[in-house]
Amino acid sequence: MAADTNFFDNLVKGIKHSIHVCAPCRVVSYDAASHTADVKPLFMTADDDTLYEQPLIQDALVLKHVEADMKVGAMVFLSFADRALDNLTNKPFDPDSTRTHDITDAVVIGVYEG
Repeated sequence: MAADTNFFDNLVKGIKHSIHVCAPCRVVSYDAASHTADVKPLFMTADDDTLYEQPLIQDALVLKHVEADMKVGAMVFLSFADRALDNLTNKPFDPDSTRTHDITDAVVIGVYEG
């Protein structure tokens, strides 16, 4: 395989692995007052040939329809916002950040019962 093909294949792979869209996670702690949860991603990731666990995601927002089933140890699915949620309001807002698809902008979208 040509060197330029390997370069572009690795570039595409790196970009795909840096975009966060949706992930299964385990609830580590849940704060009902602030509607946030600390969750541990269940997907493992790799650098070269080393497989490792992803870090804890803290303060993921929890949507209202999920709250009744939230408990430590539950398996949940997270979605990651397209842009930063730091300035989130119930009206249009400026994300005030270049951050995109970042794990710090996680939202619990559902509890898995399987």
